[in-house]
Amino acid sequence: MQTRTNTPVARSLQAFTLIELLTVIAIIGILAAIIIPTVGSVKISANKAKSKAQFSQWSVSMGLFKNEYGYYPSIGTGNKVVAASFFGALTGKSYSGGTASDLKGNSKKLSFYSASDSEVTLIANGDAADGLLKDAFGNTDIVYFVDSNSDGIINDQDSPALSLAPVTPIDGAPVTPTGFTAAAGVRSGVIFYSAGRGLTANDIVYSW
Repeated sequence: MQTRTNTPVARSLQAFTLIELLTVIAIIGILAAIIIPTVGSVKISANKAKSKAQFSQWSVSMGLFKNEYGYYPSIGTGNKVVAASFFGALTGKSYSGGTASDLKGNSKKLSFYSASDSEVTLIANGDAADGLLKDAFGNTDIVYFVDSNSDGIINDQDSPALSLAPVTPIDGAPVTPTGFTAAAGVRSGVIFYSAGRGLTANDIVYSW
C-alpha cells in the first residue's frame, strides 16, 4: 500500500516554486543590505566611544602624576605617545612588568594606570614589552598635549605650543584635526587624539 507522502499531491505540497525561492532570496538580500551597514556603524561608534574613554583615563592618570610630582610627565616624542615612556611614567615599570627603561620622573615607581592587553600591539615574537600603544581602532599614531603653564587651557601659549598635528590611521592617509584653533585651544589639563576610523577629519577621536 502506498503511503500518502508518495502521492503526486503530497510531493507538490513539499516543493518550493521558483517564484517562492526567488522571493525568499530577495528578502534575504534586502535584510542583509539593511543589517550589514548597521552592524558596521554600530562597531565604529563602539570603537570611538572606547577610544574616547581610553584617552580620558590616560588624561586622569597624567593628572594623578602631576598631583604627586608637581608636573606632567613627558610620555612621548614630538607630542606623539611612546609606549615605553608612557609605561615608565604612569606605571613605574615596563608593560611586561620588568624594569622601565626610563621612569620619566616617576622616581617612586608609583602606578597611576593599569593598561589592558587591548591597548598594546604585540611585536613579532609576541612580547608586548616593546609594543606600541593603540586605540580601539588599532591606531598607534596618538597625539598628546599638556597644559604646561597651568592656566587651565592648552593652547599656543604652552610649551610645546598646541599645533593641529595630523594623525595617520592604521590603514590610510593622514588626517588633520578641525573645529578648533591653536589660539583658542582646549580647556583641559591633558588632551589626546587619534585618527579613529581615519577617513576624514570627522573620524578623529578626541579625549575632550
